[in-house]
Amino acid sequence: MQENCLTELTKIRKFVFADLKNSGNVKLLEAYNNYWIELENNFLKLERVDLMEQFFVDFLTIQNNGIIPKRDELMNDFVKFYTGASKFQSKELVLRNLYKYSVYFLKISFADVNDFEIKAKIDEINSEGAKDAYPFLMEVFEDYDYAHINKKMLLEILDTVIGFIYDRNSLKPSQIALSFAGLSNEINKMMVLKDYVPKFKVDKKDYTINNIVNQKG
Repeated sequence: MQENCLTELTKIRKFVFADLKNSGNVKLLEAYNNYWIELENNFLKLERVDLMEQFFVDFLTIQNNGIIPKRDELMNDFVKFYTGASKFQSKELVLRNLYKYSVYFLKISFADVNDFEIKAKIDEINSEGAKDAYPFLMEVFEDYDYAHINKKMLLEILDTVIGFIYDRNSLKPSQIALSFAGLSNEINKMMVLKDYVPKFKVDKKDYTINNIVNQKG
């Protein structure tokens, strides 16, 4: 890693390695190589190590219920997450989940998906510079990956995100009170409705959060 620009990440890396090494568990050191080192390698292969810090910010935002951590406090926030998660999960699973989310992050960052329809919508989100949507989108991709939602539902959620972005971009800075944390809560409410059948329009002229979220089947 580049020590000069990834100081907090270097601290995190050393913390994780020391913790796993001191455990004396060979399998945990294997997990470190399988997940942590592979996580780093994926960023290195793309020559975008600079994105790792943003990934950790976004990942910890998810773990902290939408509260964005300060970049100069990433180490402290990560240790809190890691220590807390390790009480309920194996450390191997903690690393595996971290790696999994890093894969989602890169897929979203580069719209690296095979499905043309999904890719087109991710490209549109990225073209609007809505990087603050990434924590929410990573959770959505996980739901899709585990078949908690199907492709149609994924596309509808992405349409909602796009509508949200257009709504937000149309406001004056002083009027902006919308956040993806709030949008996530609203979408989750819709998703748990048994009779929820998403039928959002996809024409750009209809891309407003009021039209999309309030439209019913």
